[in-house]
Amino acid sequence: MNLKIIPAREALDCERDHDVDRWRKFARRITKNPYVRDFLALRDKDECAWCGQKITDGGDVHHTTYDHDCSFSGTIVVRQQTVQRHSRKREVPDCERCRAGDEVRFDACMKRLVLVHKPCNIEISASKGDRLL
Repeated sequence: MNLKIIPAREALDCERDHDVDRWRKFARRITKNPYVRDFLALRDKDECAWCGQKITDGGDVHHTTYDHDCSFSGTIVVRQQTVQRHSRKREVPDCERCRAGDEVRFDACMKRLVLVHKPCNIEISASKGDRLL
C-alpha cells in the first residue's frame, strides 16, 4: 500500500480553501481530460502508482492532494459517452493549451496527479478509513 498517494485531506476540506470554480476544475473535471490521462501514462511509463504493475485498462487519474486549484481559464468539451447517455459531453480544463502557454502552471497540477488501475482506485478509496493522518 502506498500511503503517499492517498490524499491526506478530504476533498471538501480543501474546497473551502480555494475559489470554488477553479478548485472544481482541478478536483473534479481534470480527471476527465484525455490529454491528462495520456500525459500521466507517458510520464509514469504506464505504471500504476498504487501497485506498481503495468496499466492495461487505461487507468484512472488519481489526486495525491486536492489542495490545489486550476488557474488556467481555458476549457474544452470532451465526449463522455455512457451506455445510457450516448451524446454526453463534459467541459474540462484545456490542459494541452495550458502546457503550451505555461509549463510551470501545468506542472503544478500534474505533480498532484498519478495514474492508477481502476480496481486500485477503488481499493484506495476503500482504504481511506484505514490511513494514519
